[in-house]
Amino acid sequence: MNLNIKYDLNSAKINYLNGSESYDTNGIESSQNEFKYRLLNIPEELLSDLQSQELTLKGDSKNLYFTTNSKVFTIKENFHSNSVFLMGCNKKSLTNFIYTAYNMQQSELELIPIHLQLTTDHIPLYTIEEYKRSLENLNQENSSRMIKKKDLINSLPLSYKDFDEQWNGSLLVELPDGSVKKISPKVEAEILELIILSVIALKMDYNNINLDGILKKIKEIDVDVNENIDLLVTSVSYKYCKNNSKELNMPEIAKFYGIMTLRKVCPMSKRKYISIDDFYVYWKDSFPDYFNCEIDLEMLIGHFVKDIDTNKIQEIDRDKLPKDIVKRVSYLMSIQSAWEQPHIQPFFDELNVKNIKRDNFIMKYARKKRERSGKVIITSR
Repeated sequence: MNLNIKYDLNSAKINYLNGSESYDTNGIESSQNEFKYRLLNIPEELLSDLQSQELTLKGDSKNLYFTTNSKVFTIKENFHSNSVFLMGCNKKSLTNFIYTAYNMQQSELELIPIHLQLTTDHIPLYTIEEYKRSLENLNQENSSRMIKKKDLINSLPLSYKDFDEQWNGSLLVELPDGSVKKISPKVEAEILELIILSVIALKMDYNNINLDGILKKIKEIDVDVNENIDLLVTSVSYKYCKNNSKELNMPEIAKFYGIMTLRKVCPMSKRKYISIDDFYVYWKDSFPDYFNCEIDLEMLIGHFVKDIDTNKIQEIDRDKLPKDIVKRVSYLMSIQSAWEQPHIQPFFDELNVKNIKRDNFIMKYARKKRERSGKVIITSR
C-alpha cells in the first residue's frame, strides 16, 4: 500500500455545499496537486491520543500501521462515490475562508484498532554454546547480527505499551553489551530445570516462589555459573509464572516438556508415530526429579498430528510450516490427508489475520464433513 498521507485535524469532509463557501477545484495540472491526498477517517480515541502522544507510521509495501504510545491501528480502505474532500487553505482569514476541493476521492481510509503479537523469529538466539561459553570469539562472530532494544521497538508495528507487556514472557534478554537475543529451547530447558530443582530443594510453595532465593541457591550450587544467570532466570521465570506473579504456571511447564518429548520420541523428521499411551509415559519421565504435574494431550494441540484411525501422534515441525495459507494447507494435507478439526484449527487461526469466522475461513481452503461419531474431519478440496 503506497500512501502519501497528510493529515490536518481541521480538515473536514462535507457532504454538500450551501453556496456560501469559496472553493477551488483540484485541477489535474494544478501545482496544488503535488501531493496525493487520501481521506482518513480518524476515530475519537485516536484524536485524543494525537493531542498528547507521538504518532508513528510503520509498515511495509503491504501493510501500514499507525502506532501511538498505547495503541495500534491498521488501515481499511472503504470505497465510495459522490464525496468531495474539502481542505482549508487560508487559515489567516476567518471572514474569507478558502476551501480547496479534491473531488477524485474514490475511497476513504478507516483506522481499525488491532492487537499484534511481538514477533521474535528474526532475533538471534542465545545458544547453549554461548550459555556454556564454549564458543571462541563469540562476540566477533555475532556482531554483524546484533540487534539493539531501541531498534527492535522501532522496527515492530507495536505500541510501546504492547511491547513492554509482551517483552515479559517472550524469552528475550537484553545483554550487558546492549544486544537483544532470544533464549534458545536448549537454554530454556536448562534454566527451567534449575528453577524447578531450586524450588524443590528450598521446599518452596509452587504458588509462592522467591526468585532471589532461587538465584542464591543456583549460585551456591555452581560458583562458575554463567555471568548472565540473573537475566536468564528472570526471563524464563516470566514465561513460567502466572501473569508475572510468584505462582508457577504448571500447565505451561507441562506443555514445554510435552513439546520437548514430541521432538525426542516421535520427531517429524523420522516420520515416527507413537501411541498416545506410550507418549504419556515418556512425557511424565521428562520432568525433573521429584517434580510432577498434571498432563493432557490437549495442551499440545498445534504441535502434533493425530492419526484419525490408529490414535497415534507425531510431532509437527512448526519451523517448516509455510506462511502462505494455500501452501500451508497443501503441506498439512501432504502429512495426513484427513484431520480432526480441533487438531488442525490452530494452523488456520494463525493465518486468519482478517478475523474471518473460523469455519468460513477453513471452507475457503479445505473441505469439512461431520461423521456419525460427531467428529468434524477436515480434508483437502
